Amino acid sequence: MDNLFSLDNKFFEVLGKITDIVILNLLCIILCLPIITIGASITATYSVTMKMIKDEETYIVKDFIKRFKENFKASTIIWSIMLIIGAVLAIDFYISKLISNESISNVLQLVFTMISIIYIFTLAYVFPMQSKFENIIKNTMINSILISIQNLPYTIIIVVLNLSPLLLISLFSNYWGQIIFFYTVIGFGIITYVNSIFFERIFNKLID
Repeated sequence: MDNLFSLDNKFFEVLGKITDIVILNLLCIILCLPIITIGASITATYSVTMKMIKDEETYIVKDFIKRFKENFKASTIIWSIMLIIGAVLAIDFYISKLISNESISNVLQLVFTMISIIYIFTLAYVFPMQSKFENIIKNTMINSILISIQNLPYTIIIVVLNLSPLLLISLFSNYWGQIIFFYTVIGFGIITYVNSIFFERIFNKLID
């Protein structure tokens, strides 16, 4: 009976981790609201979840804020670059569809689709890379592309997890309110936590 109510009991460990993920999820969303801070917020979130999966002592709020401040400049620059690239790709897609020559239009759309896939891969890796390694921005972005391609099976899983809110809403549109509520409370935190398990395996290979 004593073991049942012990703080070391597995139930309380799981409950504590869920609580931490909820807090982290809310912190991430709140700090993403100014839009320009999205990069720093995601970087800080990954910094915390990578400590969590290794069962290191973690103070969610304190560690998040610390890492948010430390990575703010570099992560904001990276986020700004990714926003600009994304906007250019969207414009290119739009223009390619307006081209009257169908063959040229199809070729351009195929090219931009391939570039978009690389863009999505880079976006999935660049902030975890920023949270894990000290490097100049250029190298962080280049390494994100190369490592995402080298670890394609993991990358596909990570991208699917990242896109899961959109996928679920498109598949279960009648439940969009419940889906948004779930991700607002804990969903993004779960995605980051699970992704961190994959990233830790990927990054450990680089360190070794």
